[in-house]
Amino acid sequence: MSFLSQPITLFSIRPARQFADITGFVTLNESATDVLEITQQPVQQGASISDHAFKKPTAFSATYLFKNNLVTSLADIYSSLLELQTSRIPFDIITPKRIYKNMLLQSLGQTTDKRTEDCLSISAGFQEVIIVNVSTTQVPRSQQKTPGKTGATESAGKKSAALTLKESVTGLFR
Repeated sequence: MSFLSQPITLFSIRPARQFADITGFVTLNESATDVLEITQQPVQQGASISDHAFKKPTAFSATYLFKNNLVTSLADIYSSLLELQTSRIPFDIITPKRIYKNMLLQSLGQTTDKRTEDCLSISAGFQEVIIVNVSTTQVPRSQQKTPGKTGATESAGKKSAALTLKESVTGLFR
Protein backbone atom coordinates (compact mmCIF):
# COMPACT_ATOMS: atom_id res chain seq x y z
CA MET A 1 0.00 0.00 0.00
CA SER A 2 1.46 3.35 -1.04
CA PHE A 3 1.26 6.50 1.06
CA LEU A 4 -0.46 8.11 -1.92
CA SER A 5 -3.44 5.80 -1.45
CA GLN A 6 -3.96 6.99 2.15
CA PRO A 7 -6.73 9.50 2.85
CA ILE A 8 -5.47 13.07 2.89
CA THR A 9 -6.71 13.53 6.48
CA LEU A 10 -3.85 11.36 7.71
CA PHE A 11 -1.34 13.98 6.62
CA SER A 12 -0.93 16.89 8.96
CA ILE A 13 -0.02 20.15 7.32
CA ARG A 14 2.04 22.29 9.62
CA PRO A 15 4.25 25.32 9.16
CA ALA A 16 7.86 24.71 8.20
CA ARG A 17 9.02 26.45 11.37
CA GLN A 18 7.24 26.99 14.66
CA PHE A 19 8.01 27.17 18.37
CA ALA A 20 5.32 26.89 21.01
CA ASP A 21 2.33 28.26 19.04
CA ILE A 22 4.34 31.07 17.46
CA THR A 23 4.54 31.23 13.66
CA GLY A 24 4.87 33.91 11.02
CA PHE A 25 8.52 34.83 11.40
CA VAL A 26 11.61 34.73 9.22
CA THR A 27 14.46 32.54 10.40
CA LEU A 28 17.90 33.99 9.73
CA ASN A 29 19.85 31.09 11.26
CA GLU A 30 19.40 28.00 13.40
CA SER A 31 21.90 25.92 15.31
CA ALA A 32 21.46 22.79 17.39
CA THR A 33 23.88 20.90 19.61
CA ASP A 34 23.49 17.33 20.88
CA VAL A 35 26.17 16.19 23.35
CA LEU A 36 26.92 12.75 24.76
CA GLU A 37 28.81 13.16 28.04
CA ILE A 38 31.37 10.39 28.52
CA THR A 39 32.54 10.17 32.11
CA GLN A 40 36.19 9.65 32.95
CA GLN A 41 37.56 8.33 36.22
CA PRO A 42 41.28 8.35 37.01
CA VAL A 43 42.73 5.04 38.12
CA GLN A 44 46.26 3.84 38.83
CA GLN A 45 49.14 5.99 37.65
CA GLY A 46 47.09 8.61 35.86
CA ALA A 47 45.19 6.45 33.40
CA SER A 48 41.48 7.19 32.95
CA ILE A 49 38.65 4.77 32.39
CA SER A 50 35.44 5.63 30.61
CA ASP A 51 32.69 3.33 31.71
CA HIS A 52 29.58 5.47 31.55
CA ALA A 53 27.90 7.92 29.16
CA PHE A 54 24.72 9.96 29.26
CA LYS A 55 22.95 12.35 26.90
CA LYS A 56 22.94 16.01 27.87
CA PRO A 57 19.92 18.19 27.04
CA THR A 58 19.75 19.40 23.45
CA ALA A 59 20.56 23.07 22.94
CA PHE A 60 18.97 25.00 20.07
CA SER A 61 19.50 28.62 19.08
CA ALA A 62 18.08 30.77 16.32
CA THR A 63 17.73 34.33 15.11
CA TYR A 64 14.22 35.35 14.09
CA LEU A 65 12.70 38.43 12.47
CA PHE A 66 9.10 39.42 13.21
CA LYS A 67 7.18 42.07 11.26
CA ASN A 68 4.24 44.21 12.34
CA ASN A 69 0.89 42.89 11.15
CA LEU A 70 -2.66 44.18 11.32
CA VAL A 71 -3.41 42.30 14.54
CA THR A 72 -0.18 42.31 16.54
CA SER A 73 2.40 45.03 17.15
CA LEU A 74 6.13 44.39 17.64
CA ALA A 75 5.74 45.26 21.34
CA ASP A 76 2.96 42.65 21.67
CA ILE A 77 5.10 40.00 19.96
CA TYR A 78 8.06 40.75 22.24
CA SER A 79 5.79 40.68 25.27
CA SER A 80 4.40 37.27 24.26
CA LEU A 81 7.97 35.94 23.90
CA LEU A 82 8.81 37.15 27.40
CA GLU A 83 5.62 35.51 28.72
CA LEU A 84 6.61 32.24 27.00
CA GLN A 85 9.98 32.38 28.74
CA THR A 86 8.47 33.20 32.14
CA SER A 87 5.84 30.46 31.92
CA ARG A 88 8.49 27.68 32.08
CA ILE A 89 6.10 25.35 30.24
CA PRO A 90 7.90 22.98 27.82
CA PHE A 91 6.94 23.21 24.14
CA ASP A 92 8.02 21.79 20.80
CA ILE A 93 10.14 23.49 18.15
CA ILE A 94 9.41 22.44 14.56
CA THR A 95 12.00 22.89 11.82
CA PRO A 96 12.21 21.25 8.40
CA LYS A 97 14.99 18.98 9.68
CA ARG A 98 13.78 17.97 13.13
CA ILE A 99 11.17 18.35 15.84
CA TYR A 100 12.66 19.31 19.21
CA LYS A 101 10.50 18.12 22.11
CA ASN A 102 10.21 19.55 25.63
CA MET A 103 12.11 22.78 25.02
CA LEU A 104 12.25 25.92 27.17
CA LEU A 105 13.16 29.44 26.08
CA GLN A 106 16.40 29.85 28.01
CA SER A 107 17.67 33.16 26.63
CA LEU A 108 16.03 35.95 24.70
CA GLY A 109 17.93 38.83 23.11
CA GLN A 110 16.57 41.71 21.06
CA THR A 111 18.68 43.80 18.67
CA THR A 112 17.78 46.97 16.79
CA ASP A 113 20.03 48.49 14.13
CA LYS A 114 19.46 50.40 10.90
CA ARG A 115 18.48 47.18 9.07
CA THR A 116 16.04 45.97 11.75
CA GLU A 117 14.45 49.30 12.74
CA ASP A 118 11.03 48.31 11.38
CA CYS A 119 11.01 44.71 12.61
CA LEU A 120 11.75 42.74 15.75
CA SER A 121 15.10 40.92 15.61
CA ILE A 122 15.27 38.18 18.24
CA SER A 123 18.15 35.90 19.24
CA ALA A 124 16.69 32.97 21.14
CA GLY A 125 18.38 30.13 22.99
CA PHE A 126 16.37 27.04 23.83
CA GLN A 127 17.23 24.03 25.96
CA GLU A 128 15.59 20.64 26.23
CA VAL A 129 14.09 19.64 29.55
CA ILE A 130 14.56 15.93 30.11
CA ILE A 131 11.39 14.77 31.81
CA VAL A 132 11.39 11.48 33.69
CA ASN A 133 8.72 9.63 35.60
CA VAL A 134 9.45 9.28 39.29
CA SER A 135 7.61 6.94 41.59
CA THR A 136 7.82 5.96 45.23
CA THR A 137 7.29 2.57 46.76
CA GLN A 138 6.03 1.77 50.22
CA VAL A 139 7.68 -1.23 51.86
CA PRO A 140 5.37 -2.92 54.37
CA ARG A 141 6.75 -2.90 57.94
CA SER A 142 6.59 -6.69 57.98
CA GLN A 143 9.17 -6.80 55.15
CA GLN A 144 11.54 -4.29 56.71
CA LYS A 145 14.61 -5.73 58.41
CA THR A 146 14.41 -3.51 61.52
CA PRO A 147 11.40 -1.22 61.24
CA GLY A 148 11.67 2.04 63.14
CA LYS A 149 15.28 1.51 64.21
CA THR A 150 18.45 3.10 62.99
CA GLY A 151 22.02 2.12 63.70
CA ALA A 152 23.68 3.19 66.93
CA THR A 153 26.55 5.67 67.03
CA GLU A 154 30.04 4.38 67.73
CA SER A 155 33.01 6.00 69.32
CA ALA A 156 35.81 5.68 66.77
CA GLY A 157 38.44 7.46 68.83
CA LYS A 158 39.79 11.00 68.76
CA LYS A 159 40.12 12.63 65.35
CA SER A 160 42.21 15.63 64.33
CA ALA A 161 43.65 17.10 61.18
CA ALA A 162 47.40 17.17 60.67
CA LEU A 163 49.49 18.73 57.92
CA THR A 164 52.54 16.79 56.79
CA LEU A 165 55.01 18.22 54.31
CA LYS A 166 57.90 16.33 52.76
CA GLU A 167 61.39 17.77 53.27
CA SER A 168 61.77 18.66 49.56
CA VAL A 169 58.57 20.69 49.60
CA THR A 170 59.28 22.54 52.85
CA GLY A 171 62.65 23.65 51.49
CA LEU A 172 60.82 25.66 48.80
CA PHE A 173 59.14 27.91 51.37
CA ARG A 174 62.22 28.96 53.40
